[in-house]
Amino acid sequence: MPMQTLSRGLRPLVLLILALLTACNPPVGRVDQVALDWPAEAGDIVALPMQRASGRWLVSVSFRRPDGGERRALAWLNMGAPAPVLSKELYRELGLTEGRDLVMRIGAIGVTLGGRSVIDGPGRIGEQELFDLIFAPRRVEAVLPAGLLRHFVVTVDPGAATLTLARPGTQCPRGVPVPIRVNPVSGIAVADAWVDGRTVPLVLDVGAPFTWLRGRTVATWLGRHPGWRRAEGAIGRANLAMADLDLEPAGTVIRLPRIDLAGLALTDVGALGTGPVGGRLGEAAFGEIFWDRWQAGVGEPVAGWLGNNVFDTVRLTLDYASGQSFWERQRASGPGDLDGIGLTLVRRDTGYAVAAVATQDGRPLVPGIEVGDRLLRVDGHPLDSLAPEAALAALSARPGEQRVLELDRSGAVIRVEAEGAGF
Repeated sequence: MPMQTLSRGLRPLVLLILALLTACNPPVGRVDQVALDWPAEAGDIVALPMQRASGRWLVSVSFRRPDGGERRALAWLNMGAPAPVLSKELYRELGLTEGRDLVMRIGAIGVTLGGRSVIDGPGRIGEQELFDLIFAPRRVEAVLPAGLLRHFVVTVDPGAATLTLARPGTQCPRGVPVPIRVNPVSGIAVADAWVDGRTVPLVLDVGAPFTWLRGRTVATWLGRHPGWRRAEGAIGRANLAMADLDLEPAGTVIRLPRIDLAGLALTDVGALGTGPVGGRLGEAAFGEIFWDRWQAGVGEPVAGWLGNNVFDTVRLTLDYASGQSFWERQRASGPGDLDGIGLTLVRRDTGYAVAAVATQDGRPLVPGIEVGDRLLRVDGHPLDSLAPEAALAALSARPGEQRVLELDRSGAVIRVEAEGAGF
């Protein structure tokens, strides 16, 4: 097919995909006019408890309403986002539609920033708002982004489940130093990794539950190292986006034997090489649409991001002002962290449907299940209204362990005995 004809035929599809991806990738914003009110009695370091949800970290933040009252909300700690995002309801409740500044309190620290820096709503994918898609039934209403966090020295301690914010230059961070490049507009931090004999720039993002990489990058590695492949189709925590896009269903799960950062080695790292959102022909014509758009907030080409399957094992400090990160190892990663039933799920309303049946060596891991089947129960336990991490926990299983799945297929209930697989 001539390229001109291919491009004309694919253009409407790609434009639709770009519109959908806007929900995942808000426009790059500049967080400017930031004023911090740091009470003397708070000292130089403020620690806040974090909550775990869908493989991500949440913190409670207090917002000031126009009447002076306090409005508390859960905020997603997202170092891969450039600008604050509020739910549409909260955005209006705080008077930002009237041109007000955003006034908030993170622990004891008062923060005021220009309302024009704040994004009105996280967007939707299909019929679902992004916050609901990722977190429901837990109510999350805001994003704390890199563009705001870069004004602090930030420490994320998964062992203690705490977020620590410190004044720049007031502490000596613990751990192995790894240089970072901080984008002056978005605040997003990039570290150079060394994989398979080449330098690979990766975003450091505790807002992501799993390490995701460009599909083309992963395909190149697998051409040289086919033994790194674990499955076709996202499984376990690699599947915690659950959006109705091909990033997960058409993705490839791999294990990297080693990722080297300056002075630090990460071993046996699981990662998802994302699937082509526009299909193989679409990516041939237009490039890797998801990544090419997402990295606009990074300010340089990147191969992907390191997510919480890596950061759950370390106490991570980002000293944005000095261009350094510090990694203090807390525990080793578990080689069986992805083991379970080989299904990729997509969230539909309050339930879950099968987006793909994962394969190993070309063999489907759960015979008898079809894409589009709605997963009703696992071992008799209903999945409807469960949070995504709970639904995936129900599918966890050791290799060879049995799970009984009940699914709805066009109104008929079918029962399938599935066996756990190792990844």
